[in-house]
Amino acid sequence: MCLIASASQFEQVIGRLHPILLHFPLALILVAAFIEGARYMLGKRDLASPAASVCLWIGFLMAIPTVWSGWELAEYGGDTGTLVGLHRWTAIASLGVMALAVGAWIMRRFRGADWAGTHVAFLVVAATLVGVAGHFGAEMVWGENWLFGPLTAESTEESSESDQQQATPFPSEIKPVPEQSTGVGWSDVEPIFLAHCQKCHGPKRQKSGLQLVPWPTMFAGTAAEQVVNPGKPNSSSLYHAITLPMEDEGHMPPAGKGDSLTDEQIGRIAKWITDGATGPDGQRPPEPSPAAGAGI
Repeated sequence: MCLIASASQFEQVIGRLHPILLHFPLALILVAAFIEGARYMLGKRDLASPAASVCLWIGFLMAIPTVWSGWELAEYGGDTGTLVGLHRWTAIASLGVMALAVGAWIMRRFRGADWAGTHVAFLVVAATLVGVAGHFGAEMVWGENWLFGPLTAESTEESSESDQQQATPFPSEIKPVPEQSTGVGWSDVEPIFLAHCQKCHGPKRQKSGLQLVPWPTMFAGTAAEQVVNPGKPNSSSLYHAITLPMEDEGHMPPAGKGDSLTDEQIGRIAKWITDGATGPDGQRPPEPSPAAGAGI
């Protein structure tokens, strides 16, 4: 057993602390902003509330390792995309405004009510940014439109029926490609990728640098980097990942990140790859990028 961890391993451990740390500053800054905002409205502006002061200082100090761990988590996981950027930079902005709120708190200690308004304003802005950063983080974990999704759902009954259809047990071992008589095109498999893969591998977020939708992005990179080998599902890492046992670390979608694919969905993807992994208009996949050093 290796007793000395490498720098990379240490960074991964720091990154995995992020889910543990993030709730402390989020809750404490919100509480501090609420208390100080209420006191300001009631005319209590000379000195900051002791309870709010404790929340501010602990929240600010906890926010520093929280932002650091989140950065490391995205870096070693290869997490890229618009959503990741929004989450990262709103969190950093909230940390900066927290620092300003701390500075205003110090000035308020010496100047009294003259700095009360500035102190409360920075607290409210910091709390707002923390909430926005938390919203983007929730969308990364639970999917787009996580907060307001229920308001736009067509009906509870349709959602329930969909959940039942997706609850089919996952196959316990990798299976050969099932036979299907009809051809399968992109329109037949796109709904599967949108429902099960887009959250982590779509336009807004690319976990491990992989994007699966829209169709052309699936074939970016060299032949060795592509996850789909047209015509050969059993040698495609995408098909391998969706047919691994659920308890396997490489199983996709990961446990807790979405419902596993049904046998019918897996078969449809396999047939689509077998038929050439064609695009929306039946076009063939683009040629892989040349490997580094090719032709030299």
